[in-house]
Amino acid sequence: MTHEDALERVQREVERLWRDLVYRRHPAAHFGEQPWAPPADVMVSESSARVTLELAGVPRESIRVRLKGSTLEVSGRRSPPQEQAGTLFYHRAEIYYGEFSRLIELPWEADEKQVQALYHDGMLEIRIPASVAPPAVEVPIKGPTT
Repeated sequence: MTHEDALERVQREVERLWRDLVYRRHPAAHFGEQPWAPPADVMVSESSARVTLELAGVPRESIRVRLKGSTLEVSGRRSPPQEQAGTLFYHRAEIYYGEFSRLIELPWEADEKQVQALYHDGMLEIRIPASVAPPAVEVPIKGPTT
């Protein structure tokens, strides 16, 4: 192993530890809920998009899907489980609780009236057709005649 490989390995480990410290929730963080963003897959074509969000444990009633133009917003809330005080203690805590929000920019204007959302087994799938743009119109140019 070269000196550069060893430094790179140490740097990756420091970054991992920093992420775990700052971004991963440790037991004390569960008592103060913080906003989080669920992972999403976005697949697009010229005529439609399919957005899938992983929302395990989020009740369907708490999810809001809003679409305006080319911006999709998905928000909601996942509440922590209600444990009996003093019986269980966190050994590891990696699940985020509290309010969440995701803004996803689409590459085209969406047909807001045709959007469909399906929630099943903790996965939210949103199907979004592109807005049908009116055909281009050639505009005649007028000017003084000579």
